[in-house]
Amino acid sequence: MTASDIRRRFDRAGASYEAVAMVQDRVAGELAGLCPERLSGRVLEIGAGSGLLTRRLAPRLAEDGLYVALDLSPGMLGQAALPAGVCRLAANGEVVPFAPGTFDFLASASAMHWYADPAASIAANLGLLRPGGGFALAFYVAGTLGELEEASRATGFGSVYPMRPASYYRDMLQSLPGVVWQMDETRHTVVHDSVRALLKSLKGAGVTHTAGRRVASPGRYRDFVKYYENKFAGKNLDCTYKLVHIVGTNES
Repeated sequence: MTASDIRRRFDRAGASYEAVAMVQDRVAGELAGLCPERLSGRVLEIGAGSGLLTRRLAPRLAEDGLYVALDLSPGMLGQAALPAGVCRLAANGEVVPFAPGTFDFLASASAMHWYADPAASIAANLGLLRPGGGFALAFYVAGTLGELEEASRATGFGSVYPMRPASYYRDMLQSLPGVVWQMDETRHTVVHDSVRALLKSLKGAGVTHTAGRRVASPGRYRDFVKYYENKFAGKNLDCTYKLVHIVGTNES
């Protein structure tokens, strides 16, 4: 899936995103708890989306600071309720239009797993920090939407966007000179009333993916619903998200 594909999906989800982005809101809250209580200088947030993290961090910034909320989707930024003074920038996080060393702090929640080349791009993102600049990142890893992936694979209905394992990011960070970091892995389980509600929620949050020319026939959909309900439904239907938190500084 290209950056243009991702942009279009989130442009369409701009108006519906916050109503269904339950796990994204939790992740933003957790990441905010790992960020400094006071921020100064220039702050860059990549994947600001509707402002779930922005509204938590921007008020911490000193009056003379600059907060840049960057997102791939102009539609998301256009719908975002952001604090006064925040600079909105529609741009690709993998091709950020700033020089190395521009920022004092970098934050990103629920975004970098969409990168086409996360190893190179996250390294470049960290290079945007001045020496001693801090960062806090959170994004999803392999195992996210595992129930959906299993049901899709078994029935041929849809597919799940492929995500890299946490070890991929650990190896990447270990290869970066001058970057001091720590990582932890966590998970969230979101429950839905029905498979239909689950799929509607994912679509409303822009989380849709179907590789190749898969035919979403009524028969495959019925098979998908039956499989998911039989395998993963108790009182409600579980939907699991696995993610990493990475915090640290760029000392180089």
